[in-house]
Amino acid sequence: MELANTPVTQADSAGGDNATAEPSVSSSFEHLVAGSQGVITKRIDLALLEGQELLSRTLQRAALVSAGMVLAAAAWFAGAAALVLFVIPDANPVVRLAAFASLNGTCAVGLVTLALRRSRPQRRVRSNGNGSQSHNVNR
Repeated sequence: MELANTPVTQADSAGGDNATAEPSVSSSFEHLVAGSQGVITKRIDLALLEGQELLSRTLQRAALVSAGMVLAAAAWFAGAAALVLFVIPDANPVVRLAAFASLNGTCAVGLVTLALRRSRPQRRVRSNGNGSQSHNVNR
């Protein structure tokens, strides 16, 4: 017998059949699983990179917005203080502080009122089928 000198073909090393030279079902399934795992790993890596980029951009924007808010608050207080000093230059510090507080309080109440007014639902106009319109207010 000459089995020792039999050359090994590619089909044999892949677990295939010598007669058809096609890989077996099990080796095809192994290749499919390995390829699927590679695709899944690459997708997970891509999702992680996209998540890191999104988090980085979000943190940068949040830092810029917070710095802008601090600067806007500082500008508001400086402007309000300058207005109080311009309007009542000869008043004592208690009167100036009271005027400063009332100016800031009035503006705060105005902004809150404006915000609450915008958050109320709008009136809806619906046709009721006979050509007239009914007005519904959702509160």
